[in-house]
Amino acid sequence: MHKLLRYYSQNRLKIWATILGIIFLIVLIQVLNSMVKKENQTKEVGETTDNNVVSYANESKSIISDDDVSEIYQDEFGRIITKFFDYCTSNQIEEAYNMLSSECKKALYQTESIFRQSYINEKFEGDKDFSFQSWISSGSLYIYQVKIFDNMLSTGKANDEYYEDYVTLVKEDDTYKLNVNSFIGTKDINEQFEENNIKISVVGAQTYMDYEIYEFNITNDTEKTIMLDSRQDTDTTYLVDSQENRYVALLNENTEDNLVIKPKETKNIKIRFNDTYRDGIRILGLRFDDIVLDYDSFLQNRDEYEKYSFVIEF
Repeated sequence: MHKLLRYYSQNRLKIWATILGIIFLIVLIQVLNSMVKKENQTKEVGETTDNNVVSYANESKSIISDDDVSEIYQDEFGRIITKFFDYCTSNQIEEAYNMLSSECKKALYQTESIFRQSYINEKFEGDKDFSFQSWISSGSLYIYQVKIFDNMLSTGKANDEYYEDYVTLVKEDDTYKLNVNSFIGTKDINEQFEENNIKISVVGAQTYMDYEIYEFNITNDTEKTIMLDSRQDTDTTYLVDSQENRYVALLNENTEDNLVIKPKETKNIKIRFNDTYRDGIRILGLRFDDIVLDYDSFLQNRDEYEKYSFVIEF
């Protein structure tokens, strides 16, 4: 103890200089981190003008379409997207949920609890940051690409990994709401087609960036149990677009029982199609080229069975 006191007495100036230097360095790092964070936020999401008004001109330059977001919407859309993802990163679930469109809630998140579990918890675990850029701006369609990544200041390291999302601005009444999780929107079709005592009513479709989900009501007015597709091949049920491209149904997601319709039965069936969204391409129709007309016989011999093609044109 005596030695320590003597050492302190002899070197107290050096000791205190070291302590003060360490304190100064810690404070300096904290100040610099705060400045860098504010600068990064300004660079990543909007730029501050001379009048301290955030401008989203850079984020409004579309990556895919030839047209950029109109100047009258640039800042409004930028503020909406920024506010939504600020809510998400700060775990303000109710506020974020209220910014979703009615069709997005109906299609994906019927309750705030589902939204929390299926969207917030999946994409925003930990300290997250985000950036966004206009993806497609065409007519009244505005889709933005959003990147969600770890906050570099909190993790202390750069990370190239990120979640990718696509959000669509949808006008409801006098304000804009968001479709998220790559959901673009719904379209009502409500057209009915009938051939060979089989009625197929196309109810509508949900459009996502990488696929579409079509909803059908199938009525079997024959005397035998039918099956909408034998699933022996992978390309016998498909959409056709305006450039004659085919988009096959992902029927592995439907059980065999789901595709079977008994005599005089009407069944609601949803089918996902491998239809990547492309601006300006319109779906003209769809085909069922492998409808099984006698399911009981098919069960006895899956190699030889009576099949039927059903063509639908929109």
